[in-house]
Amino acid sequence: MTLKNTLSKNWSLLFVRGFIAVIFGVITWFAPEVSLKIMLLFFSGYFLFDGILRVWVAWNSKQQNPYWHWLLFAGGLSIIAGLVSLFAPNVTAILLLYYVAAWAIAIGAVEIIIAIRLKAEIAGEWFLIITGAISVFFGVYLVFNPSAGIHALLWLVATYAVIFGSLIMGFSLKLKKLAA
Repeated sequence: MTLKNTLSKNWSLLFVRGFIAVIFGVITWFAPEVSLKIMLLFFSGYFLFDGILRVWVAWNSKQQNPYWHWLLFAGGLSIIAGLVSLFAPNVTAILLLYYVAAWAIAIGAVEIIIAIRLKAEIAGEWFLIITGAISVFFGVYLVFNPSAGIHALLWLVATYAVIFGSLIMGFSLKLKKLAA
């Protein structure tokens, strides 16, 4: 069976996936606080599940695995992260925001450094300098405006979900025609 046949046979699953993404995006646009709480709840659940699974694997493999204690340690960290996310969701949201901010600042700085070094080799390096400056500005903005930054990130996630979901739904309808 070809990939085209497999996908066209399961077009409805792709459609549902896209539809759920669109619904999630629209809900996030109109109820960002609720969406953030739900995302953090899922985040917490994932960390707890991951931690419990790692602890279980570590415990059951300690006879054969000389590194089982690292699995146990990682599982403990995941469980702690899950509990913090569950009982202090605001802390998790802020930490996630600062992580994104640090990433944006670091990436932007690297892009500016690369552009400066490329100046002697190519023309048009200012595109990369502007990209880097925007990344740095975005990261600094998040650091100094965490509440607005969280809402901006939610808005971006919502917009992405609506666009992604719409495209997946369109693709699934094309696959439906191929299945007929």
